[in-house]
Amino acid sequence: MRVADVAIDPRTGGAEALYTYLAEGPLTPGDAVFVSVGAQTNLGFVTSVYEATETELGFPIKNLKPILGVIQGLSLPNSVIELAKFIASEYLCTLPVALGAATPPGVRDRLMTAWSLVNDDPDMPLTPLQTEVLRVMREAGGFLIDQKGKRIEAATARSLRLLRARGVVSQSLKILPFPEKKKGDVLLHLTSDEGRLEEFLHKEGKRKPAQALTLMRMQGAESARLTASEIKALAGVTETTIKALLDIGLLERFDPQSANPSQPPRPNPAQQIAIDSISESVTAHEFRPFLLYGVTGSGKTEVYLRAAAVALQEGRQVLYLVPEIALATQAIAQLRARFGSGVAILHSELPNNERLNNWLRIRDGKASVVLGARSALFAPLANLGLVIVDEEHEASYKQENAPRYHSKALALFLGKHHKCPVVLGSATPSIESFFEAEAEPPALTLLSIPQRAAKAELPKVYIDDLTEGYKRGKPSILAQDLHDRIVSTLADGRQVILFLNRRAYAPFIICRDCGNQMQCPHCAVSLSFHRKDGRLRCHHCGYNTRPPEACPKCGGARLNPFGVGTEKVEEAVAAEFPQARVARLDRDVAKRKGALEETLAQFRSGDIQILVGTQMVAKGLDFPNVTLVGVIAADVSLNIPDFRSSERTFQLLSQVAGRAGRGTALGSVVIQTFNPNHVSVRTAQVHDFVSFYESIKVEREQAGYPPFRRLVNIVLSGESQSAVIAAGDEAHHRLRSLSLTGQILGPVDCAVERVQNRWRRHLLLKLPTGTSSAPVGEALLGFAPKNVQVVIDVDPYSLM
Repeated sequence: MRVADVAIDPRTGGAEALYTYLAEGPLTPGDAVFVSVGAQTNLGFVTSVYEATETELGFPIKNLKPILGVIQGLSLPNSVIELAKFIASEYLCTLPVALGAATPPGVRDRLMTAWSLVNDDPDMPLTPLQTEVLRVMREAGGFLIDQKGKRIEAATARSLRLLRARGVVSQSLKILPFPEKKKGDVLLHLTSDEGRLEEFLHKEGKRKPAQALTLMRMQGAESARLTASEIKALAGVTETTIKALLDIGLLERFDPQSANPSQPPRPNPAQQIAIDSISESVTAHEFRPFLLYGVTGSGKTEVYLRAAAVALQEGRQVLYLVPEIALATQAIAQLRARFGSGVAILHSELPNNERLNNWLRIRDGKASVVLGARSALFAPLANLGLVIVDEEHEASYKQENAPRYHSKALALFLGKHHKCPVVLGSATPSIESFFEAEAEPPALTLLSIPQRAAKAELPKVYIDDLTEGYKRGKPSILAQDLHDRIVSTLADGRQVILFLNRRAYAPFIICRDCGNQMQCPHCAVSLSFHRKDGRLRCHHCGYNTRPPEACPKCGGARLNPFGVGTEKVEEAVAAEFPQARVARLDRDVAKRKGALEETLAQFRSGDIQILVGTQMVAKGLDFPNVTLVGVIAADVSLNIPDFRSSERTFQLLSQVAGRAGRGTALGSVVIQTFNPNHVSVRTAQVHDFVSFYESIKVEREQAGYPPFRRLVNIVLSGESQSAVIAAGDEAHHRLRSLSLTGQILGPVDCAVERVQNRWRRHLLLKLPTGTSSAPVGEALLGFAPKNVQVVIDVDPYSLM
């Protein structure tokens, strides 16, 4: 008997929703179908079709339900089904969970049932209603459509089902087609009048922050041509904002007839070598992974674009991955300028209709270039010729909830499946990727672009040793060097960004009589003190309370905030520079509606001279008048108990340094630290990734971490501490019985052992590089301890 396995969307069917149905008629893996599960009708995708006996199935064939219908125009390419199977196998999750990300967005609202007349003159008795239904169908050209908002009456639907059973009509499920032309499809771009733009940002923009932020988002790529929906999604604004900018002429409708195509820059020799190498693999239809390593501003994007053009000439498609779509305006602009309407953007903030329309354009081959974040890996691309992973080192490429895949592994899988090159690009590559490029034989082909494409210079970086202030008995938030540079920067009419990756006024309050810290009652962390609203807050679960007047442990009255957060920096800097306007931008500020736009607009206009912030200010927007960036304490990220803390610190310092000197004036960066000789700080000062890599590589090898081991982190959590401890012991016993090659560490408490009233323990497996994770899944098969959640994270990015 021919049967089909169908994966139901886990959001409606659950994680284990893979069911077997009768395979009647032509069915292939990837087909979108409607099936019944209990009393419900669900959308699913065929994952395999095969012959099976009752013995193989384990139950009578008569118990199998038929598939209710195939949805035309919605099938997934075979590559997406194979990708989901790879995820399920490699990252130890169920197939429905792996395939969940591939489900087309907003599809249910566009589904319609088409009834077609196949026998116009049936030789059989019909009821009056059936006769009337056939008459209506003849007058409508032999069709009846049942769709959302235009439902067929229940009695008519029953008659149609009876007529279908007698072979008079046929039923099919289709996607309601989109109109050919929509007003929203008009492309918009910035005015070319830079004087008017700057005047607006310096004057009116202060009163109209949403409009100012929209212009700032697009200013990073003046040639950007975007639909209104795309601008709203990228800038987080409304239709009213777009209309207002159109009305005053700062946004204009793009006219393809009047456009003067700009000449792409001529590649330098290093760029040309990279372009030729990648293009050769594209034309040879050869899987070959590359690591494109180039300093900031070296022109990696031009290499991507030239290689993409070769893939398109070959009649193939291009997948261009970015870490965050909201920060990709420049990439979108360059792709649209080169490849026009063939570029589709996949963004979760776009309206469902537009997302589905883009999905269908990609599936039907009408969009040849797809740009998106990690979820774009599931786009229905049937003929890939090139995969690009820009800023490949970014943490956002690792999915932190099920399915917990890493985008790099999936990109390489797609490259192998489609026989095409995969390009991983970065100015600060991950340690793993650079190691693979240096290995013998190399797993990645290294392509280097050592010089910047333009004449712009990297900012000068200075290091301030914070221990000097303590030695002199005069500790301060601002060391003397940074203080003096702020004075001279303000005197020159320039602006300053001060960065500290820790919000609140202070990380905790301490009793100076007994040393007690105020702890969260639900999590194993200290409560952070927020002076502005006078609250102690937990940054893990959201619990908050007023600070006690006396220590709850000893009754002492000497309770003082300890440590430094962005609130305290803002207060201290405002007191130190009363003539300057100082503002803060962190998650606490941004949660107030309109505050993010207002702060950024005022900073861009020059009303704010010093901006204090967390990682929020470290990326995304250009402020041409900023010539000084100060890192208040580089040690915050260095002291996180995680094997990647040094790597993250180097990347963060490199990123923050890029905020200075984005305009015509040369910028400078001051890094304050208690560890001036730490390798992350020293090498970030001179923009020397290779020396940083060589040092960290030795540490990782000695400690047995990637790239010298493969990690699997098993996290157990539950409200009962004893149950979690018992579950950890059982998991350890199961893993021991496998005799795995490698180390099993733990179970031990997680770095934060309790979050939201749930106790947390973990086991860490250190396996030889290249080892399959499948044995781990086999060892834990059926392991479901009562009231304990088990999470298996293969290739974890963080162990926190």
